[in-house]
Amino acid sequence: MNSLMNSNVSLRVASLSLLGSLAAFSCGSKESPSNPLNPSATPDAPGAGGEPSATMSTPENSDGVITSAGLLRPVAATQNSGAACEVEAGAMSKNPLLPNPFANHDGTIISAKTDWECRRNEIKKDIEQYEIGALPDPALTTVAATYDGTKLDVVVTSAAGSLTLSSVVTPAEGDGPHCVAIGMNNNSGLINGCVQIPFMHDQVVNANQMGMVNQNDPFYKVFPERWTNIANYAAWSWGISRLIDGIDQVKDQLNVDISKIGVHGCSYAGKMALFGGAFDERVTLTIAQESGGGGINSWRLSQNFVTRTGTQIEKIDNTNYSWFLPSMKALDPYSLPHDHHELVAMVAPRAFVTFGNRNYEWLGDESGYRSVVAAQQVWAALGASDKFGYDFTTDHTHCTAAPSQVSAAGAFASKFLLGQDADTNIAIPTDVNPHSAGQPLYDLDETEVIDWTAPTLL
Repeated sequence: MNSLMNSNVSLRVASLSLLGSLAAFSCGSKESPSNPLNPSATPDAPGAGGEPSATMSTPENSDGVITSAGLLRPVAATQNSGAACEVEAGAMSKNPLLPNPFANHDGTIISAKTDWECRRNEIKKDIEQYEIGALPDPALTTVAATYDGTKLDVVVTSAAGSLTLSSVVTPAEGDGPHCVAIGMNNNSGLINGCVQIPFMHDQVVNANQMGMVNQNDPFYKVFPERWTNIANYAAWSWGISRLIDGIDQVKDQLNVDISKIGVHGCSYAGKMALFGGAFDERVTLTIAQESGGGGINSWRLSQNFVTRTGTQIEKIDNTNYSWFLPSMKALDPYSLPHDHHELVAMVAPRAFVTFGNRNYEWLGDESGYRSVVAAQQVWAALGASDKFGYDFTTDHTHCTAAPSQVSAAGAFASKFLLGQDADTNIAIPTDVNPHSAGQPLYDLDETEVIDWTAPTLL
């Protein structure tokens, strides 16, 4: 491991990529060879700008939307219940601290739980504008699903062409209807007791390394006009949502409960699960395992870590520019109107648990830990603290969860997917001290990078 830590970046990429792809099979994310840079669609109303946070009325059949009376259910009935919010991306402006997730782009602070949907959609706009490109409007395609008792096929068709999402279905025991586990590229090894319906990501775009993209990927047959202006995490998020559309169409045949969906992935697929859960409110539980830079980590705090220690980790100018927009490489992380504690917060108030691993310095767990501690305040303000957890237990192989992490995932799945009693008050921080030779000490004081407090939301 020490030689890995001290080798140059290209050697680290090759070594961790092989390790991640081999280890991921056991944790439920059988990935194509991964880049250790990543150890690992909703309709928007035209934005008028300047007034992004007008509270929208609760739409019909939105059982899971936050209302003034509190949460009715932990999951929404639509992909984006705030799609009618008139919002725009924020402007670039220097800010060395983590942006306030409760502050609208016009400077006002949200005051009610019902304000969160529009604020969440501001964050969505930021991430699309600066990182991944805008997800296609679902209205631009039709979805037709069939299930033959073994395999689910979801055909997504636009005016330009079509693609097919195929998943081998692994049934759950018992009468049902059952929860659904969507693993990234394989069955989830951390969500048990549910029907397993994996998202096979190469059926949308291939997980190529080092910025390689392919215009012949299926996504660009459906949306040829999106070539060069969308990144893989946008395409994959869109694909996860279309798979959910298909599952919903044949839910009776599958014997599943569409209000109990969990997504899980590790390494670059951990980012994939995070983006999928953040961008689709029908996901009940999001498990982001060892997602590293571009996942739970803050772009600002990752840059802080590299500047302070000289240790190279994934950051905004050193990631994969097919998974993210190539234009992101030139951005100043300290000028973004958002950061990834807010990507995590987009999941709120639905269930979320994340796992780290201090052994692998490329994961940048100092940044990841402080980012999720900041995001946790959103769950607390929305009265959903029991739906948020983290476990940064270290000293285990990349993508092979520590025993405590397996238990944490089981607790979250039991409570939010299986309807059983479980203790989900799980908060295991990363270790300040190095676990491998040459690693620096961590600075875990989140108060140094936060100048805001959570408001009391009515």
